[in-house]
Amino acid sequence: MPSVETAVARAFLTEARREFQGCQRKIQHCVDQLDDDQLWWRAGKPYNSIANLLLHLSGNIQQRIVSLIGGEPDTRDRAREFAERGPIPKAEIGRAIDETFARADKVLAGLPPERLLETRSWKMLKGDVEGTILTLVLQTLVHAGGHAQEIIAMTRLQLQGTYRFMH
Repeated sequence: MPSVETAVARAFLTEARREFQGCQRKIQHCVDQLDDDQLWWRAGKPYNSIANLLLHLSGNIQQRIVSLIGGEPDTRDRAREFAERGPIPKAEIGRAIDETFARADKVLAGLPPERLLETRSWKMLKGDVEGTILTLVLQTLVHAGGHAQEIIAMTRLQLQGTYRFMH
């Protein structure tokens, strides 16, 4: 019989995977309603497009989950995620974000619960940070959820009365 700690760690990983999948579904639901121009639309000069947010999420999830936890090389170029002005076609961006979510899910599905307390170091805008794998997963999930909600809001702003809600 597994310890309570192991059971909690497994439950956390299961729930984290479910929440990442939920973020992906929300994002895909929005992207499916938009054309290429709408994907690259900006509310103003200082704002990001949905396409930039998708590139950013892909880079963030790749770096934190696939590289820092999964051990693959880190090839992220954060500045490029926001500097890109496209037009990269919607289908190409969609495939990239789907592949990133799938690779992250594979890492989390294969992660032994006892590894959640291992530490990693990573860079943030404010400098180098160190924390547990559990912290990395949790922060990355919160980050993805925040941008998923931002994408929903930007989609609704553009589509207004024609926006289709998820069922």
